[in-house]
Amino acid sequence: MSDAPHYMCPVCGFAELIEPHLDPTGSPTYSICPCCGVHFGADDVEKTHAELRREWIAEGAAWWSQNEHAPAGWDARRQLAAARFSDGDVGAAN
Repeated sequence: MSDAPHYMCPVCGFAELIEPHLDPTGSPTYSICPCCGVHFGADDVEKTHAELRREWIAEGAAWWSQNEHAPAGWDARRQLAAARFSDGDVGAAN
């Protein structure tokens, strides 16, 4: 792991994004979270982060990326709980 800053996904709580979902001007970075697969600036245009989170959980909260593997010991439920989203949504993640 590098000393570069990491950012948290506002959808799934993955805390190792290499860039934020918004740039300093508030515009989307169009990055994709490797954990939940949300494409910022596209998927979150018509749905809130909470709605996208509920969908990800309902679909099983699986690791999304086939190119970037989940960190060792990754657990969706622990990640969601650690994120402490204001909606309290940890759902039925595995």
